[in-house]
Amino acid sequence: MVTKAVAASVVAGALLVLPTPARAQDPGGAGLGQGFGAQGQIVISGDATAHFDKYNGSGWIFEVRPAADYFIMPSVTVGAVVGFGIDSAENKGVLVGGRAGYSLNFTDHVSVWARAGISYNHVSAPGGSNSATAANLSLPIMYQVVPHLFAALSPYYNLNFSGNDSYGFASVIGGWF
Repeated sequence: MVTKAVAASVVAGALLVLPTPARAQDPGGAGLGQGFGAQGQIVISGDATAHFDKYNGSGWIFEVRPAADYFIMPSVTVGAVVGFGIDSAENKGVLVGGRAGYSLNFTDHVSVWARAGISYNHVSAPGGSNSATAANLSLPIMYQVVPHLFAALSPYYNLNFSGNDSYGFASVIGGWF
């Protein structure tokens, strides 16, 4: 009997310390969070990666990928990305792609934004050029630094239809309005 009373007290105490918005505040968004994910929002972001890639077995690649996404309904996005990159073998690449996503806010500051898309990549090398199409999956784990500004760490996996797959982590920064 004492154990049940202690457990009930712990649960009640935990519920009292959970953060909640003040009643006068406008929740302003989709579910939990600061409003990231409301219908009609436009998100501008950029992925920057510096990684060792399994594409050629070694070396480094640096890429920058500015993107724009639009919330067509609460938490659901469609968007486009353009990428530019260079690697240790002096290859230079350009990427274009489309994607869709779903945002899930956990707290006022923490959310995840699952994204899936398809991209076309053209690489110019000192000895020729190469093109590839890939399915792209990413899961940015986002922290809302201040309202309308986020930073994220994003694991990703690229399923290349005509060659080797790649995977890793990317940093993402962005904002929405």
